[in-house]
Amino acid sequence: MSEILYHYMRKAFSHEAFGLSGDLAIFTPFSILSPPEETHGFLLGRDERGREVRVNPSKLPNMHGVIVGSTGSGKSTLARHILLQAQKMGIKEWVIDPHSEKSYTSIMDTRLELTVEKIYFMDHPGWSPEELASELSYYLEKIYVFPGYRSILREILAKCFEEKSLYPFERVKNEDPNIKRIYDDLRKLYSEDGFKIRELAEKNLHITFPTLVSRELHATAAQILLLLLEGYMRSLGSRNRVELIVVLEEAHLLKDYFLRLFKEIRKFGLSILAVTQLPREFDPRIFQLAGYVVALSGPESYIADIASLFSLGREEFDHIAFGARGNALLFRSGDPRPRRIVLEIDPAVL
Repeated sequence: MSEILYHYMRKAFSHEAFGLSGDLAIFTPFSILSPPEETHGFLLGRDERGREVRVNPSKLPNMHGVIVGSTGSGKSTLARHILLQAQKMGIKEWVIDPHSEKSYTSIMDTRLELTVEKIYFMDHPGWSPEELASELSYYLEKIYVFPGYRSILREILAKCFEEKSLYPFERVKNEDPNIKRIYDDLRKLYSEDGFKIRELAEKNLHITFPTLVSRELHATAAQILLLLLEGYMRSLGSRNRVELIVVLEEAHLLKDYFLRLFKEIRKFGLSILAVTQLPREFDPRIFQLAGYVVALSGPESYIADIASLFSLGREEFDHIAFGARGNALLFRSGDPRPRRIVLEIDPAVL
């Protein structure tokens, strides 16, 4: 009898592991109860129980978001819906739109057609000349696919920002056709009389381009504007609320920039909403870092890309693979569940 008692007491007080604490998680209330519903922010639609589903970037660890969907799934319509709600909340907003969609112009105050109207990017609050030259040279090397040019571009751009002129670029443009190509594109965007970032940040802007503008010029213009805006917002100090939201169409053109930006956990009141139909073009870490991701409907090949980024059950898969246009999944930072929703779009943006 004493041996049996000793055996069970040894079992009870030994350090032998019978299971991990995580194995018991399914028995906790947190596995049954959903995180509290957000009652403020942007209304996206309703879930399968008819409850409102909202996103409040100011309450998320990261203010930035992503909208993904195949052609015709309603990405731009959803982006306009979010912008209209942002306006009602007093949030400033930009759209950087390579396609120059007229539907954006109808809800924005000001249209800025780049290359026709120009910007003065020698005014760069929040950046030293060396810092901005280093950042911009890195992205220009990626945009134009000129490997090994970063150090050359950094040196030229640093002189430009110090002298507040493109003249250092002009002096060397004929020494290398690749340098000339970048210089020619910068000249199309730059003017000493152009808009300064301080002016632009106070406007609701639809930023467009004329037809037949190159992919590289689109990306360069967007990159310069976002770097200037990032520096300007940072110069105003940290804020824990969204003060300006930027919708960037064809966001995969700046995929390298988003990875760095989305790593910025500190909040400066700037929220970027990246819109793309090519999720596989993004580094998967972008989706992990985003405050929220909305995945719209599409074919099975596209859904497979989404499933490689997020854990999808059969119901989630079917919801966007075979559901009607307007079905979506919401992935929200801090909420482990993909939310199945049916979008409710403001009629004013249709």
